[in-house]
Amino acid sequence: MTNSSKTTDDKLEQQVHPRRWLALAVILLPILLNSLNTYMIQVALPLIQHSLNASFSDAQLIVTCFSLSLSIALIVSGKLGDIYGRRRLLLIGVSGFTLMALLGGVTTSPTLLIAIRMVQGLAAALIQPQVLSMMQINYLPREKGIVFSIYGALIGFGFAFGLTLGGLLVHWNVFDLGWRTVFLFNVPFGLLVLLCLPLLPESRGNRAQKIDWTGTVFIMSALFLLVYPLSEGQKQGWPQWVWGSLLLSLLLLLAFVIVEIRKQKRGGTPLVDLTIFKQRLFGVGMLSVILIYLSMFSFFFILTYYLQFGLHLDAQATSLAFLPLGCGFFLTSLFSSRVVSRWGMAVLRIGALVTSSSCFLFILLLQIDAVQVLDLPFLALLLVYGLGLGLVTTPLTRVVLGTVPAKDAGTGSGLFNTVMYLANSLGVALISILFSTMLGQSLDSAGLLDYVRAFSVSMTACGGLAFAAFMCLCFLRDPQ
Repeated sequence: MTNSSKTTDDKLEQQVHPRRWLALAVILLPILLNSLNTYMIQVALPLIQHSLNASFSDAQLIVTCFSLSLSIALIVSGKLGDIYGRRRLLLIGVSGFTLMALLGGVTTSPTLLIAIRMVQGLAAALIQPQVLSMMQINYLPREKGIVFSIYGALIGFGFAFGLTLGGLLVHWNVFDLGWRTVFLFNVPFGLLVLLCLPLLPESRGNRAQKIDWTGTVFIMSALFLLVYPLSEGQKQGWPQWVWGSLLLSLLLLLAFVIVEIRKQKRGGTPLVDLTIFKQRLFGVGMLSVILIYLSMFSFFFILTYYLQFGLHLDAQATSLAFLPLGCGFFLTSLFSSRVVSRWGMAVLRIGALVTSSSCFLFILLLQIDAVQVLDLPFLALLLVYGLGLGLVTTPLTRVVLGTVPAKDAGTGSGLFNTVMYLANSLGVALISILFSTMLGQSLDSAGLLDYVRAFSVSMTACGGLAFAAFMCLCFLRDPQ
């Protein structure tokens, strides 16, 4: 190592927080809170639908409204953290998230639950970018590999444990609360996070920057008008307003791009610096994020409905089916970043290819036996699927965010999470249309053969999306 490199490392060592590893545990607690909440509700969703006499469309909105409101607020919240302080935004976000969890656990109306989930998504949007920004700025370059590995492993743990815990909580039926326990569980957990937040040092980005409210209105309106009609269209028979909303969303997206480019040229501060997409690694990486997360969230949604409505399994059995998938994700997330450092982008490509192949093999197993999905062949395949998913999603976070300058850490992490959660909303909305169309009738009246047909076609779409992500990753060069 040269003297100049040693000097640079010494300066960086002086700038970072001396108790940053203790702070890491606190930083990641809100991520675990959000992750557990997301996947516990995934398992309980069919029961929520039945208990509240909600429609299939309402059940979609319980998922998509959370992800949609989260995604449309993420870019702004990242910048708000840069300006007003990341710890302060975490405090507000966790407080709002916990309060909405309490309200969600006592509501009796599907419409009110959808509204609560939307507000909870806005609160969650204040959490995600602050965590990723703190990870970017509080650790040395040589430490970021292990930091992002821990981050990915924690998400994998939240996924595996969240699905299992959600099924167990519903099965135990503590105080005869049923599915409500998956909401109320988050209340004491949220209070614990709030007690730990004062241990974090406050940090900010460029406080002189301003919020681009014009761009914010355009992008929020465009994304809402894109996702909401897809969730409601089939239920209402695809009326004219749905197609008008979709067209208007595209026009608003175009207007957003024009406004941002003009503001950039005039020396202003756009909501999103679109010049970042000139970096090939970032642009192709974001496209890969969209495709792989579209595939993943679509798979989770349709598998839950196949197990609980098609095979009439309870929430506990459903959670056990997801357990090997989550364990596989957790295992590869632990070491994926270090493996990428040695073997490069080939690791991500292998992960995407394994994920895609697992979807098609799942269809093949269904043709052999469509009922015994808790037998060893299915569970082994779900484990392999999870292993592939961890290989591609966890290091992809580091690869994409590694191209973002430190001064734009909040905005970059917000944009990354916006795309990820938008893929969640779009994935659930689009796969629901395909699934219910192939089902051909209501969830209750459809037979096993109908569910096998609808699930197989939907799985083909999931596998195709994962393979498209693999093709995109083939165009990525190894990061330096």
